[in-house]
Amino acid sequence: MDTENLLFKIVSYKPTNSNYFLKLADAYNKLFNEKNSLKFLSLTDVPLDLHTIYSFLKNASVNEVDYQVAISPENEIIGISAFESDIIKGFNVIGMVVDSNYRGHDIGTSLINKGIEIANNKGFKAIDISVFADNKAMLLLLIKMDFKPIKIEYHVRSDGEDLVHLKKYL
Repeated sequence: MDTENLLFKIVSYKPTNSNYFLKLADAYNKLFNEKNSLKFLSLTDVPLDLHTIYSFLKNASVNEVDYQVAISPENEIIGISAFESDIIKGFNVIGMVVDSNYRGHDIGTSLINKGIEIANNKGFKAIDISVFADNKAMLLLLIKMDFKPIKIEYHVRSDGEDLVHLKKYL
């Protein structure tokens, strides 16, 4: 696969659409459970099963979760971001993963920028995200995008890793 000049597009996937639901569930299962991704996305390091993924997706509209996906020229999902909008808790990135074969091509940046656009359009004044301290690539990306660390929770992940909370004011 030639990823030198990778073209991709960011598309909103509504799990209420049955075609999108199955594609999103399959991609979530594949990308989230990749060995290189799971430790950065899970408190327990236990892979997600399809039942759990289906539950997340079925409850997306109730929980005000907006899924954005990066689509390759071959029409494959190569990145997923999930944004939660809550007038009490604020606007949060609750999950983001990029296929390990496509990292380093600004997909993460594009997914975060899409979240910032959505947050602005909904009138939020800040966007929050939490990242494990050993996820250096994501931390560097967020700091380059002017997110600021605001809190650290110690020994959160099953292996004792810390969780860094960051915020970007819009």
